[in-house]
Amino acid sequence: MTITSPVSIPLAQFFEQQDIGYGQKVWVAVRHMTVEQARLAYPYRPHSRYSESHFGGNTMTDDTCLLLNDHATRCKMCQAPTRNEYLEESGTCPDCDGRSEFNGKNPHFR
Repeated sequence: MTITSPVSIPLAQFFEQQDIGYGQKVWVAVRHMTVEQARLAYPYRPHSRYSESHFGGNTMTDDTCLLLNDHATRCKMCQAPTRNEYLEESGTCPDCDGRSEFNGKNPHFR
């Protein structure tokens, strides 16, 4: 699989395919990204003033509010504000550790 972007940032260097059992493989982030690189890696994420990922804020509570009140933490891989209940113990969001792909949404293909 080749993951590239129109801005010529090679995104394949950030991901690796891992086996999660039952014969299924998912793409997992293995290197830290900047916010700009994460925007290119996850183009389906909402780009609004309220939320930077599906696992962060919404129209009622924005990302900044969640971060200030310790209800969210930035993902250690993509830096997106993520609600604490969605973070793994490793500090990664569902997009970066493959959980969103395993649940039926492949973040790399539409």
